[in-house]
Amino acid sequence: MRIHIPWGHISVLVVWVTIFSIVYLYFNERQVPKVAVVKGSLAQGEIVIPRSLDGHYYVRGAINGHPIDFMVDTGASIVSVSNEFSRAADLPSGAAASFSTAGGMVRGEIVSGQTIQAGGIAVNGLSVSVGIQGDVALLGQNFLRRVDVIQSNDKMILRVRAE
Repeated sequence: MRIHIPWGHISVLVVWVTIFSIVYLYFNERQVPKVAVVKGSLAQGEIVIPRSLDGHYYVRGAINGHPIDFMVDTGASIVSVSNEFSRAADLPSGAAASFSTAGGMVRGEIVSGQTIQAGGIAVNGLSVSVGIQGDVALLGQNFLRRVDVIQSNDKMILRVRAE
């Protein structure tokens, strides 16, 4: 008994699977957040952050010189990082605390006296909460209230406040 394989149907299926795979890979790549990276000095005293496709704003920064990507979170009261980042950056132990997050209550700690840098703007002596999940830190109000924040036309500007 011979089995007849409809090669025409299989080749059409292969073409459609290839097309869908390419489309998937294209849109998957576009979903990666755009992280604003400032190169050189802050000549204008400001950072322009484009809105990412997910609607958030991301900026490259550091805590005590250890690089991290921040999501600007105007609803967060404090800069927040994961336990993994805290260990990797060798942050000191802090005071035990509980945090109310969108995902519920999280137990962690608050570490005081840290230097937070976002896109070239540095603020010394800030507290950092440790205990959130994920690779991206939250740039909260304890940093943001020290700079001017302007949001317009799918971009956010963080500007060094004139004193």
